[in-house]
Amino acid sequence: MTLQQAAEKWNRNTQGKAQKWYQNTTAAGSTAYCAGLAKLGIPTGNCQNGPGARFAQGVQAAGAQAFQAGVNGKEGKWAADFANAFNS
Repeated sequence: MTLQQAAEKWNRNTQGKAQKWYQNTTAAGSTAYCAGLAKLGIPTGNCQNGPGARFAQGVQAAGAQAFQAGVNGKEGKWAADFANAFNS
């Protein structure tokens, strides 16, 4: 698979997925966000009341439509970021 094909696949996979993302992210809440930070080796301390709470508030404020608008047509950016991750 070429990078262009992967970008096209990313685009196909993100189309119409906003509601599912929103439901899953809302259900997982700040607990999953804080667990993800911990897996990256970031000290979480009082994450539930700090960064985790702000993340949950941001998800609620943005909603599914904002998420979909944020990913639509961004396959080129995704591909560039993906390639750059290996060149750093």
